[in-house]
Amino acid sequence: MNWLITSLPLPYPEAVVAVGAAVIGLVAGALGPLAVLRGRSMFGDAMSHGTLPGVVLGFVVAGTKNLPLMLLGAGLTAALAALAVIGLERYAGSRPDVAIGVVLSAAFTTGIVLLTALAGTGNAGQSGLSDYLFGQPAGMVERDVVLTLVVGGSALLAVAVWFRVLRTAAFDPGFAAVAGVPRWAVEAASTVLLAVAIVLGVRTVGAVLMVALLVAPAVAARQLTTRLGALLTLSAAVGATSGASGALLAGRAELPAGPVIVLLATSAAVLAVLFAPRRGVLVRTRRPRAAGSTPRTPHDPGARSRVTGGAR
Repeated sequence: MNWLITSLPLPYPEAVVAVGAAVIGLVAGALGPLAVLRGRSMFGDAMSHGTLPGVVLGFVVAGTKNLPLMLLGAGLTAALAALAVIGLERYAGSRPDVAIGVVLSAAFTTGIVLLTALAGTGNAGQSGLSDYLFGQPAGMVERDVVLTLVVGGSALLAVAVWFRVLRTAAFDPGFAAVAGVPRWAVEAASTVLLAVAIVLGVRTVGAVLMVALLVAPAVAARQLTTRLGALLTLSAAVGATSGASGALLAGRAELPAGPVIVLLATSAAVLAVLFAPRRGVLVRTRRPRAAGSTPRTPHDPGARSRVTGGAR
């Protein structure tokens, strides 16, 4: 990892941030389509807001800003948020949007209360925890990048191994059920992969905006291809580019990193929606005009004979 960081034409701290944000964007971009294609984007939003209490609790347990322990706490509370949404949907009969709204609000307000209570203790070590709201990768070190790469790489490897199962479950769940693929197993695997992307990105993008880094690259890639393999690759590329360039731009402009990264990813999605070669808005608006400008067959019988070559 050190050779990659030192090979960049950037100061060492900026190179660490750029590589770390690129890895996070790549992982989020590659895993985000699995939620988008299954219509579970807002499910990821509830999980991302659910990471905030876990971050605070991880800090309380460690007594200091121990990143692995804080990320573990974030993962546990994100999993609890996911289970709460599923429980409200299946056992309380709540609609998905209602369940997500209830869990999202409850988890996020719990995190805010814990942050406020911790700030009132006078513990100087808690300074900077509020950065997990909107993201701030400036304090990232090489060890954090390696941790992100190992965990994120493991998730991507899992996607590569079970790619055919995930593809079938995403596009043809009926066939997947007939083929003997347990629906609960696919749901569980997709939720775990989504949690990995969210937990890794919450420090850089923030709990509030993390869902946008999952969705925006997928939207951009979806306008350019219909093949799942190419979709994951393009989405990962958009996420990595947005992450690296957004983190660098935010650092130099002294802006919060999360909003800048999300703005770049969203801009890529908007440009793709407007200008995609086959599915873009501009291409679709031109097609009716082109059809309307097709010359009509003249009403004059002689002219019609000339147009059709005299065929009867």
